[in-house]
Amino acid sequence: MEVKTLFHVLRRNQFTLLLIACLILVAILTNTYFEQITRHWINRIGFSARDFWYLRFERMFTSALVTTGGMVFWQALFFVALFVGLAEWKTGTARASATFWGVHLLTLVLLSFIVSLALHQLRDFGLAASEFERDVGPSAGYFACLGLVSAQFKRPWNWVTGILLFGMFAAVMFLPAGVNENARMKFSADLAHLLAFPLGWLSSFLFTKSFQ
Repeated sequence: MEVKTLFHVLRRNQFTLLLIACLILVAILTNTYFEQITRHWINRIGFSARDFWYLRFERMFTSALVTTGGMVFWQALFFVALFVGLAEWKTGTARASATFWGVHLLTLVLLSFIVSLALHQLRDFGLAASEFERDVGPSAGYFACLGLVSAQFKRPWNWVTGILLFGMFAAVMFLPAGVNENARMKFSADLAHLLAFPLGWLSSFLFTKSFQ
């Protein structure tokens, strides 16, 4: 690959590369590139629905830049490179970064409202503590970018891929938690993904002229 071509590729994916660099840097800081994140770091930078009501808004940003560690960290790097990278390549840096952060933040706000309003129902399923369960990871952002990429396909493939992928996220919500998997954290993560993907898909049709 020529230097000029390489520079062009890097320039067109600058947000993706910056996000990957931040994830790696925070993984080194928190020792989560191979090890699982400790409760100390979860409590310091993770986000729960309760944090929104206590105006701990900085956690909405910090939680996106760290993972639970180990294999999940490497999976996050792969999906950021793939989904965010594709979104940035197809739609530009401004739209991709706005989709990632905009939908990530909106998803956490909606998640906070839904969890707080549904406490009675969650209690019936043993999930009431989801209001306090802190989670981390960039998955809401990169699944939003997947939604943006899906919406960029020509009709009817944008609708076909959008419906199929949304159905997949909905189906995952009904799967039981795996061995050693926290059911409350799984519920919060699955609900966040179910919200983020269609929001990213719909964002493709909003503010189009602003990003041209």
